[in-house]
Amino acid sequence: MSRLIKSAVCILMCLLSVFFVSCNTADTSGRNSSSHIQHSSSEQSTSVQPTDYDKPESYNDLTIKQDADKITSALNKIISERKYNGVTYLKIGNDFEYISASGDANTEKHIENSINTCYYTGSITKQFTSAAILKLCEENKISLSDSVTKYFPSYKTGEKITVRNLLTMTSGIKNYVKRDNEAENYITLVSDIDNKISSDTSEEENKKIITDWIFSQDLYFEPDSEFMFSDSNYYLLGEIIEKASKMKYEDYITKFILKPLGMNMSGFGTNDKTAVSYQGSKANDSMLYSGVAYSSLGLISNVSDLLKWVDGLLAMSVISEESFDIMTAPYKENYAMGFYVSGNRLSHVGKTEDYNSMLSFNDDKSEIFVSLSNYAYTEPVYIYRLFKNSLKNYLN
Repeated sequence: MSRLIKSAVCILMCLLSVFFVSCNTADTSGRNSSSHIQHSSSEQSTSVQPTDYDKPESYNDLTIKQDADKITSALNKIISERKYNGVTYLKIGNDFEYISASGDANTEKHIENSINTCYYTGSITKQFTSAAILKLCEENKISLSDSVTKYFPSYKTGEKITVRNLLTMTSGIKNYVKRDNEAENYITLVSDIDNKISSDTSEEENKKIITDWIFSQDLYFEPDSEFMFSDSNYYLLGEIIEKASKMKYEDYITKFILKPLGMNMSGFGTNDKTAVSYQGSKANDSMLYSGVAYSSLGLISNVSDLLKWVDGLLAMSVISEESFDIMTAPYKENYAMGFYVSGNRLSHVGKTEDYNSMLSFNDDKSEIFVSLSNYAYTEPVYIYRLFKNSLKNYLN
């Protein structure tokens, strides 16, 4: 099948499977959402998220337990028919767990994808960056009301932007990642950056190219007036973490989040379990250059470790309950701090180079969904929606 046909199929699937975030979502767990003006610029970066099923759901656990084999067969059929390549996990209640691993992690070495395979998680990284900022707030090393110019004195526009604005995507800062082609299952750097960075240049050189570009751009809108998904926000947060903690961002996340949770296969460098990516044009290889994905897109992890993250976060082992409430309270467009919020469900999808990911879970752990893929033309959101549809008869 040619790349053109694949792209057409992928676009059709995305249109069928994904809705944009609604302007107002009722939050039955005590969180508030705000009305706002949607930004209309043709240059606006977007991040498509799974936002249906907003109402709190409960499943008939007894029936699910009784029909476990039948449900497993139905989910296996979805994975098989859609030729999904990667690892997918679903937990419903206390008695049903599903795990699927398909496709190759490394075709040349004849290694298949497994629950232990590691993948770039894309924007799931933002949850870890958000948690790190809030940990530093707890230590009074950062304040959410701090102006960005406190950390970047030469960035004059930053006087109007706060750390909270960066966390909630309300800064108006332009995106250093070009997401226009996200429907075709790839993202790239903006051309001005892509033309300057190199696989041969150092991490610090690449980071300077990116931050210089961010600081040279005009804002799309007045800070705090609107929402616009921009990876640049979380890129700058990584730099703020370094300045406040006096540690490299990667070292801080590893020491204070990954290691305490036992996420020993997660980090910011590849290991012998990291899957090779497939099916892409390779025009977006620069996303994996040193210092590019960083605190916005750079975390490598696997299903097992992400389940530890969910457990630790909800057990308040990472940040305090007060910080958790701040982190998961939707601000504008149902976006909180590293999460989209739908009722009691927290979720985010991710993409880095040709890797795709999705993490979604209810705050009572009654449902957890994780899917990671190293194939450009796989779509975790689509699989999630098909799974949900197959389980609708088991809702109370």
